[in-house]
Amino acid sequence: MVDLPEDISHEMFEFSVAEFFGAEEYQSVPAFRTRPAADDIARAAALLATAQRPIILAGGGVHLSGAADALSDFASALNIPVAHTLTGKGAIACSDDLSAGLFGRYDRIANGLIAESDLLLVVGSKLGEIATKRFTILNGKTIIHLDLVAEEFNRTTPADVVLWGDVKLGIEDLARELEPEAAGMHAKLAPYRDEVKSRMAKWRVEVAEKLEDKGTPIGMGRLLTEINSVLPADGYLVADGGFAAHWGGLLFDTKRPGRAFVPDRGFASIGYGLPGAMGVALAAPGAPVLSLTGDGGFNMVLGDLETARRVGLNFTVIVVNNAASGYVKALQHLVYGEGAYHASDLIEMDYSAIAGAMGCHGIRVEDPELIADALREAIAHDGPSVIDVVVTRDPAKMLPGVDSRAVTIKKGDRIA
Repeated sequence: MVDLPEDISHEMFEFSVAEFFGAEEYQSVPAFRTRPAADDIARAAALLATAQRPIILAGGGVHLSGAADALSDFASALNIPVAHTLTGKGAIACSDDLSAGLFGRYDRIANGLIAESDLLLVVGSKLGEIATKRFTILNGKTIIHLDLVAEEFNRTTPADVVLWGDVKLGIEDLARELEPEAAGMHAKLAPYRDEVKSRMAKWRVEVAEKLEDKGTPIGMGRLLTEINSVLPADGYLVADGGFAAHWGGLLFDTKRPGRAFVPDRGFASIGYGLPGAMGVALAAPGAPVLSLTGDGGFNMVLGDLETARRVGLNFTVIVVNNAASGYVKALQHLVYGEGAYHASDLIEMDYSAIAGAMGCHGIRVEDPELIADALREAIAHDGPSVIDVVVTRDPAKMLPGVDSRAVTIKKGDRIA
């Protein structure tokens, strides 16, 4: 029971204070936890024990369950690599040798590892169209699916073993069931772990030109590289809908297990960047909070800067200023070709000046060499900050890669 103050005035009402209560269980999420069936855990463990190239696909359910540390320990004990969805980033640290990064519509090395795997352990993911690249990358795989939401099972992708229950308890039960096999699995899969580490290092070399791009306007790869270098392990990156979430999901690196990346998923509506940053700043006072948003999304909500200033919140909004509704323009470019754009261009705005006019801290960055200093200055500032980053206007460079929605897919095709 939750105690209410005795000095609450209730004389005008027909109810006494004692009639209002809240059970303590409902003050945390999840309120109640349930374990998967023991027989199903045993079946799943048997499949994992004999797998030669298993991979864990982690979704946002890992964070809803508070299971990141448990999953990280489980993967480490057995040497099983972990790939993640947009909301699953941080299921293990991105800096971990077992991290395969984002999978699905955009990826580093994860989609290739999935193609070569013989067993997928899906944890807290609904396997939607973004995570499955429009349902093209999991076909024909042996799948163990652990989730609390029963209606997600077999909804998009059939599973060989269904584990219905809390993610954290399910992972702990699998670890307990596999304890006699753990040392053997760890040794057997050690070369696999080393391969994942080597592939990730190779990927970084292959994309180094984009990650270290010194050109102007600023490239998104360089912007995310600077965010990775400046944001400390206890910091948060909020990501608006659209390309901000996809660039952040692909390139942002968490430095420890846990939810440090807070993207707008579900409806994936733009305009989340500023209110999302306000929410994180309220929930984690004192932690560095950065938010990545497009200029189109920021236009929708910039009046909330007044609220943030009045409440006294500390965070930094990074406005990716490409004078366009970037995802829309990029898709128009991919589908219809150069010059075939409709209602996707925006008027050039100086968002640092707008922030300053509203009494907030504003910085405009046009040189990639100045990004890191701007981030440090904004994080150190007391109150809301806006960094207006002038990025590429080339729609061919606005997305991380080919978007699956812009490609005609025939049965049997494997698209880029």
